[in-house]
Amino acid sequence: MELHDAGQGGEVGTTYFDVVIDGAPARQLAVSRHQSSYVLATGLEAGLHTVELIKRTESLVGHSELVALEVHGELREPPVRAGLRMEFVGDSITCGYGSDVALIPDSPSWTAPTFTSKNQNPRRTYAWLTAGNLGAEAVLICYSGHGVYRNLDMSTSGLVPALYDLAVPDHGVAWDFAGASPDVIVVNAGTNDTFAGSGTDAYLPDEAAFKSAYRAFLTRLRTLHPRAHIVCTLGSMTDGHKQLEQNGTTTSVHVGDWLTELVAERQQQGDARVYRHVMAVQNPNVDGVGEDWHPSAATHQKMAEALTWFIRDVVRP
Repeated sequence: MELHDAGQGGEVGTTYFDVVIDGAPARQLAVSRHQSSYVLATGLEAGLHTVELIKRTESLVGHSELVALEVHGELREPPVRAGLRMEFVGDSITCGYGSDVALIPDSPSWTAPTFTSKNQNPRRTYAWLTAGNLGAEAVLICYSGHGVYRNLDMSTSGLVPALYDLAVPDHGVAWDFAGASPDVIVVNAGTNDTFAGSGTDAYLPDEAAFKSAYRAFLTRLRTLHPRAHIVCTLGSMTDGHKQLEQNGTTTSVHVGDWLTELVAERQQQGDARVYRHVMAVQNPNVDGVGEDWHPSAATHQKMAEALTWFIRDVVRP
């Protein structure tokens, strides 16, 4: 494989791939911006072989450009693509942030380990597992820390709706939507809008701003994909509730309720292919947590089971 990689290296900046030869267990491959050539397989018997290359790490770690594949033989057409095509749009949860780690908190003051790129694994996410359950092709469009109208760090650039239109995050090249549309789009965004900031009511999510941005994104998705089923969900790190207690007064908001209202609004306007799926909040004491309190593989498995059921029985694409 000839590759150009932009990762900065180290524990948080090293890009990783999974390499799968003929369906065997994946081999984890670390790449470097200082190396351009990588051997994926050697000593194979003469015959037809299948090579799968899955990028484990997201654009937060660094983007990669696949320049060429070099084979001793000839490249054949890839296997037939799945008939059902799904897109999963979201943040770190969809990206598989810390999903290769699972630890049970041992006290209320317990601190979760922080992010390392080697433990990011999209193939253990609810998104990948749900697509596998349904025999679908999965496309994951996600970026850690980014939200619908504000990001986790309170910035407002690179928001999820804007990223959707790009070929690669952080680069100004637009995605070409001329190809086939997805059959199902799952939007799992709003966690960072909820968690951003703390301490004063200035940090509580703003209902009007959130709804305006989310409403515009749903309109954009429907314009691009007139026949797609759009599933709106949230979680599983929060159900969207956030409250502030100040001077004896409690102020609370609920992003999850806002999603329910937005879906109902579109349905009342005649869009019968938009749905609200309520995702259960993770249980760290039972299923553990990944890095920075992100869902463990066990939590992702439960998320996938519930979402699979919902798509089979309610959406029925």
